[in-house]
Amino acid sequence: MYSIKNFSGRLTLLICFVLLFSFCVDQKRKENLTFNVPTTWYSNELSHLNKLKEFEQELEYEKSLIALKNESNVLPFGNLDAKITLLSIGGNSSEFKSGMELFTDLTEIHLNNSTEITSEQLNSINNSDYLILSLHAINKNNITDTLTNELISKLPGTTKKILVVFGNEELIKNLNSDPFNAIILAHENHKIAQNRTAQLLFGAIGCNGKLKMQLSSFEKETGLEIKPNGRLKFTNPEEVGIDPAKLNKIDEIALNGIKSGAYPGCQIVVAMNDKIIFRKSYGSQTYDDKKNLVENNDVYDIASVTKIAASTLLAMHLYWKNKYDLSKSLGDYIPELTGKTGYGSIIIREMMAHQSGLTPFIQFYKKTLKNGQLNSEIYSSTEKEGYDLKVADGIFMKRSYVDSMYKQILATPLEEKKYKYSDLCYYFTQKIMEKQIGESQDQFLLKYIYKPMGLRFARYKPLNFFDKAQIVPTEKDMAFRKQLLHGTVHDPGAAMLGGVAGHAGLFCNATDLASIMQVFLNKGNYGGMLFFDAKTTTEFTKQQFNGNKRGAGFDRPNASGGGTCDELASQQSFGHSGFTGTLAWADPKDKVIFVFLSNRVHPDQENWKLRDMGIRTQIQHVVYEAVNSRKK
Repeated sequence: MYSIKNFSGRLTLLICFVLLFSFCVDQKRKENLTFNVPTTWYSNELSHLNKLKEFEQELEYEKSLIALKNESNVLPFGNLDAKITLLSIGGNSSEFKSGMELFTDLTEIHLNNSTEITSEQLNSINNSDYLILSLHAINKNNITDTLTNELISKLPGTTKKILVVFGNEELIKNLNSDPFNAIILAHENHKIAQNRTAQLLFGAIGCNGKLKMQLSSFEKETGLEIKPNGRLKFTNPEEVGIDPAKLNKIDEIALNGIKSGAYPGCQIVVAMNDKIIFRKSYGSQTYDDKKNLVENNDVYDIASVTKIAASTLLAMHLYWKNKYDLSKSLGDYIPELTGKTGYGSIIIREMMAHQSGLTPFIQFYKKTLKNGQLNSEIYSSTEKEGYDLKVADGIFMKRSYVDSMYKQILATPLEEKKYKYSDLCYYFTQKIMEKQIGESQDQFLLKYIYKPMGLRFARYKPLNFFDKAQIVPTEKDMAFRKQLLHGTVHDPGAAMLGGVAGHAGLFCNATDLASIMQVFLNKGNYGGMLFFDAKTTTEFTKQQFNGNKRGAGFDRPNASGGGTCDELASQQSFGHSGFTGTLAWADPKDKVIFVFLSNRVHPDQENWKLRDMGIRTQIQHVVYEAVNSRKK
């Protein structure tokens, strides 16, 4: 009896195990259908793409995208200072979500089927400016769930609604399309389909596909044209005719810089013909913590690149609005500051081209130290009334001391009017522009340029916007602030202005900085919005004076080529470098953008290996060689 019972027990366990295994296999099969993004094309119309290279699949697929509806040109999205919700139903929508997150932040609600939506989720949608309702196939190219008119009727009427179908378009036949402002047929739930459709919504690509059959009220050959709006597209080098292998040496040079101790990590972005073709991060944020790897969305202190990415950008916008004139003097705009000093006669064009006789810089902080320590009359360890300019963690400067900084500038004798690089120019541009706009430079840029463009990582005072782990540290400053600078600006003068300055203070990632450079290449147009015009672009980027390579705010190549940029950069090109180990450069000749960000000043600003090894221009040279090779 014992052996029979024992056998029976074992048999029961075996049966349970088999049933459990079968259940798990079945669940896994369902999960694969639901949660794995397909990488195979299934429909008759698109299955031929499986034989093509990935970049060829992408380009061919883009031709198949169909816009059935686009009321009031709601697509592509322009001003991205808006709340967007993605309501995805059915299969895996992760690539669609991540594709959209290349351009903006959004709220996602995912439902396995349309009956699952809750009142709380509906309330969330109600607070959105845009709702993207995406239907995702869970079985090859078939959408098994039906989007009910009952669900559609629950969606808020005030929110602009975009329907995207990743699957069999037969669904459209029984659908009330009236509530939707736009309808896009994406055909399949393929990985490429999700990514390229996301890029379509934001204007990085366009579409002009046509229906091959009638769908409900949509006749055969229906299909609206949507044109790109100037936003950078994320794609592969092959699309612009560059062999990816030609860019492999970028890895070698970047990693050698890390190995040599030139910097602990860096970000690099390359764009060409309005397309990002290379986007990569290397190394770690610090030498001490090599597990804290640099990510593409980490932000760097870009130092003097602030001069073009913030100040000159704003100056161009105001110039276009007739609120900033390069031919006027400081005395014309801020006589209350310059008084009767010789500074009042400085012409802004001369100043922005570094040809006004300004001394290169003033170490303002040195006068605020007593025996090497912070003067307690000027600084407080806590923020309090009158002491609200944050210089670093636990250090707040007396706001009235800013007046003393300007007095030091005005007391400094002007030199001969010849080319000499100076930070002091941007102490004055900030005063002029803030007087013209009636608010701080950082707030204006954020409201009227950065947010509308969709820039989420270009910010002054980054600790107000990002987790500290996302901000790359700079120097262990033992001369002034006696701490590791992590989230407060490296430049002492900018720090003493509270972190918002004309010459430094902006933190950014390489991707957003590439978008800013694209605005310059687009002559003021981005996302279908105009921030300045072509005339303004020409005026600021051209050489301002003979014997001086500079534009108004912009650095340019030497007359013989090279200099801050690589020797292969054209004479039309422009950009700027930064003390912390940064470079942003744009070349209208081939519409090439190059961005390199690092924290070479960590832990010590006296580390000049980045400059001495020529790493930035070496990498830029690789890019230009790749660009030139495609013409042969």
